[in-house]
Amino acid sequence: MKQTLTKKQNQVLDFIKDYTLKNQKPPTIREICKKFNFKSTNAVYSILKTLEKKGYIQKPNSKARNIIINDLKINPTKNEFIEIPIISNFNAKNPFAMFTQLNGTLKLDPKNFQIPSPSFAVEVTDDGMQKNGIFKGDIAIVVQKANPKNDSIVFAVVGNEGLIRQFKIENGEINLIPSSRGYETLKFKEGDENLWIGGEVSWIIRKLSY
Repeated sequence: MKQTLTKKQNQVLDFIKDYTLKNQKPPTIREICKKFNFKSTNAVYSILKTLEKKGYIQKPNSKARNIIINDLKINPTKNEFIEIPIISNFNAKNPFAMFTQLNGTLKLDPKNFQIPSPSFAVEVTDDGMQKNGIFKGDIAIVVQKANPKNDSIVFAVVGNEGLIRQFKIENGEINLIPSSRGYETLKFKEGDENLWIGGEVSWIIRKLSY
C-alpha cells in the first residue's frame, strides 16, 4: 500500500500527471519549479525523492523529463502526437547538456509508433550498422536505458561522437561492435567517462527522398 502524501506533494503529483497526459512527456524540474513558484529546484528534488520513496513515481536516470508515474496509462486521441526530443550535440562527459541543447522535436502518430518513455531521437551519423539495415541519415528512436541488454543495438556517445552499434559487455569490458566492414570495434572499461550509453534503438525511420 502506498503511503499518504502531504497537500503539496499531492499538488506536484497531480501537476506531473496532467502535464504528462497533455504533452505526452513529463515536465522538467524547472517547469515544476516555475509552476509552484519554488525559490530553488532543491525543493522540487526533495518532493520528487519523497514521491519516489512512497511508490508514486520512478526517476530511472538524471536526464531531463525522466519522471515515470507508476500506474499512469496514457491514451492519446487520434489527433494527438507523441513528441520526443532530437539531440545532435553529443557530450559523453556531460549527457545532461545534450538534452538542454536540442535540435528540435520529432512528432509521431501513436497509431503507427508505440514509443516507450523516456525516449529520444538521433540522426545516424555513419554506415557502421549497414548490414543491420541502418544507414547514415536515418533517424533512430532510442529508449533510454542505463543497462541495455547484451547484443542489443544501442546509441552510444564516444567523446563528442554519437554512434549506433551492437552492445556487448564481458568481464567488465564494453564492446561497441559495427556490422559493416571498414569500422572498428570500440572497447571500453565500465565507468569510462568518455563513454555514455544512451539506450536501446527501438525504431529506425528512413528518409525516402533527400
